[in-house]
Amino acid sequence: MRIVTALLAGLLVAGALPATATALPPDPGGGTHQAAERSQRPRVTLTASPEWVKKGGLVTLRGQVKGASRGTKVTIFQKTKGKSSWNVEVVKRTNRKGRFTHREDVKSGDRTYKACVRRACDRVLVRMGRPPAVDTAVAVSGLSTSAVEAGASFDVAGSASPNLEGRTVEVQAYDGASSTWGAVGRASVRNGSWATSVVVTTAGRSVPIRAAFAGGTGLKPSTSTAASITVFGWYYLQDRYAVEGEWDGTGAYRISGVTYAYSVAEDTEYIGVDLQRACTRFAAVVGLDDTSDSDSRASVRILADTVERYSNTNLVLGTGYPVSIDITGALRLNVQPADVTSSPQIVFGDARVLCAF
Repeated sequence: MRIVTALLAGLLVAGALPATATALPPDPGGGTHQAAERSQRPRVTLTASPEWVKKGGLVTLRGQVKGASRGTKVTIFQKTKGKSSWNVEVVKRTNRKGRFTHREDVKSGDRTYKACVRRACDRVLVRMGRPPAVDTAVAVSGLSTSAVEAGASFDVAGSASPNLEGRTVEVQAYDGASSTWGAVGRASVRNGSWATSVVVTTAGRSVPIRAAFAGGTGLKPSTSTAASITVFGWYYLQDRYAVEGEWDGTGAYRISGVTYAYSVAEDTEYIGVDLQRACTRFAAVVGLDDTSDSDSRASVRILADTVERYSNTNLVLGTGYPVSIDITGALRLNVQPADVTSSPQIVFGDARVLCAF
């Protein structure tokens, strides 16, 4: 009886104790398997070209599915702006590289496209209308010279923003007389830079030079800060004000059978012309007017301020003397006739000064 009682007690105690844990193989549905499954999920990318399209225009959707075999179904959804639901647009299949393409006309407003393979998706927005214009920039970086004669060429170089690659930049000069900018050259942008040769016909002490881009589809117009150059031009003395004395005549005169249409003439009076220290050269053909008496004689001196630059003491009928003298920095051009006989007219044929006023 005691043996039976002890046996029953042992069984009761064993039943009350927790069972010993037994090692089990890894659960095939556990975390390691789930991570591997996630790494094998397809990845979808989607792009649209163009992203801005006019009404009725064609948009091309291109995409790629990584982690999927050839012939994988790709569902393309579409949702118009202001709508909350997605509509199935089309079902495509991938090629052997996992790529797919879809083209369609866009006939209404902005819309979003979504391409999905099972739960993996990507989306892209397509807008209707013209894209907003973006800023552009041009600059003048240098001129090949600081001074030039009107009509002579010189080089201008500059830079431009990356979105102007291959575009045309216009070089402009400012005309103070008309208060307008005018094109003097053009250049194409290459690797962010441009350069060209230009010709300016507007004379001036400081002529502004700038670069300009006229604008284009999606690109705003822009202009650079102006550089400046001194441009010398020829001015006829008949058009310049004499601050001392007065010419006896202006216009067309004949010297030794040659007519000079823009001349000045004087017999005895000293003439002073204001140069504003802006001139570099005086040029003319000096001689007696062909209507002078046969025995006429005269002398003449031409001075830059008080410095004599030309003198001729034997002006006679039938001979013209070409004159070209340096008057750089002079304030006044002084013309002094002398020793006149028989009252001839001393003619300065096509008399002119090279200046940058």
